[in-house]
Amino acid sequence: MGSLGEDVAWQLPVRSTARAAEMGRLERPTEALECWRYSPIDDVQWDRYQGSGIESDEALWSRATEMLATFGPMDSVIRIDGGHLVDIDSHSDGVMAVEVQAIGEFLRQADESLLSLTTLLAPGRLEVNLDTSVHRIGIITCGSGADAGLWSWLRISVAPGASVEIIQIDLLSGSVLHAPVIEIFGGEKASITYRQQLDHDRQALSLGYVRFRLGADARLEIDTASTHQGYTRVRTDGTLQGARASAVIRVGYVVGAAERVDYRTFITHDAPRTKSDLLYKGVVNGDGSSIYTGTITITPLGGGSEAFQTNRNVLLSEEALAWSVPNLDIQISDVKCSHASTVGPIDEEQLFYLASKGFPAEEARRTLARAFFADMGDDFAVEQRSLRAAVDEKWESGQ
Repeated sequence: MGSLGEDVAWQLPVRSTARAAEMGRLERPTEALECWRYSPIDDVQWDRYQGSGIESDEALWSRATEMLATFGPMDSVIRIDGGHLVDIDSHSDGVMAVEVQAIGEFLRQADESLLSLTTLLAPGRLEVNLDTSVHRIGIITCGSGADAGLWSWLRISVAPGASVEIIQIDLLSGSVLHAPVIEIFGGEKASITYRQQLDHDRQALSLGYVRFRLGADARLEIDTASTHQGYTRVRTDGTLQGARASAVIRVGYVVGAAERVDYRTFITHDAPRTKSDLLYKGVVNGDGSSIYTGTITITPLGGGSEAFQTNRNVLLSEEALAWSVPNLDIQISDVKCSHASTVGPIDEEQLFYLASKGFPAEEARRTLARAFFADMGDDFAVEQRSLRAAVDEKWESGQ
């Protein structure tokens, strides 16, 4: 097995030079590893990404700003380009954003090698601290370049008792390799809504990580819409560490020809009476493909917990593919858990019903594809509009 650290000549930033030996031991990810199963990771030409990122142009920032505006006014807007903090436009004293060197730090060796590599290669760690006076902030992350490797590490800490909505717009332009790490820490009784819109160049390769840890009575909701991508992978690791902590994750995706999305979730209930509810739904067209694998673990400390995970996919063509593998690891009784997954074409009975109402066949299929996300909740409305627009765009372009 090759090494990510030695076979590819990425240069460590000064902050990580003391970790050169660890970098050399990081193994290259392969599809043979369970955490990369079904992934096209063996096809990635790592040594291709030797270039440096370029400053994202104004058109990209303008598009991101327009997307952010659809969510309403913000207390603060933080802009990050290629892993670097660009600026913060703040109307609140409760937002603190700084780039720290985090000298010598990196995440656990037990983590995926790519995650450890990212924390080593990131130019610094961007730390965003939010107190109880903050209600809504926007984070715009852009990355641009040709065959450039972009590494970023963002840590968001929300104070105990705070109630905040965080909206991230993530845009990639060009044939970049983007490896972001996002950490969210919620203090006791914190209420966090983290909404993420991903819109990536079809040439881009995005391999990201979201990690969260919640204290007692804290609540985190993650809402994501992924509409354009080359190959986008997001691995989410969450720990419900305090009693009665809860996490809700809703992800919608539209995948067109030659595109692939890849979602991995690992949720651990490590305290009593905790709750998690995961819903991943996608429309896949052309020769596109989607992957969902998830494991919910309830440890012996998680008595009285409730956990649910669901993945549903509708395939619009015979070439479209979806892999769906939900798992449960229950180590204690007195819990409520379930998982479900479906993969298939548009329901024939629904098509027949619309045909009986006078819908032409193609229009009926398009209508049902657009309506596929309708049950994801009224507070998922902005994301639903993006997903429906992506269905229309790919339908009309034949992708």
